[in-house]
Amino acid sequence: MNDLFDEFPSVEAAYHEAANHSHNIAHWKPSHDVVFEAARRVGFSALRRRDTGAGKRGFAKQYKEVCKAYLRGERFKRDVVAPRGATGREKLTD
Repeated sequence: MNDLFDEFPSVEAAYHEAANHSHNIAHWKPSHDVVFEAARRVGFSALRRRDTGAGKRGFAKQYKEVCKAYLRGERFKRDVVAPRGATGREKLTD
């Protein structure tokens, strides 16, 4: 998607970034908020299991909608996801 300032990654680059990081979103630092929001709307598990064609089409549709919303001034809050095993609790027994 081309915006006035080329602010967003291309659909192809955004899809590959989201698909490559969908297995470990706790450690993912997205290149742009719109990439993460589009992946969230599609669903991270869907990105992991869909065939490439359907996954790309579904992501592209959401990505374009998210980019338009961002250009209108909407901003997206990213929920903090704790890495597995990082519950913050002490182990009670061995």
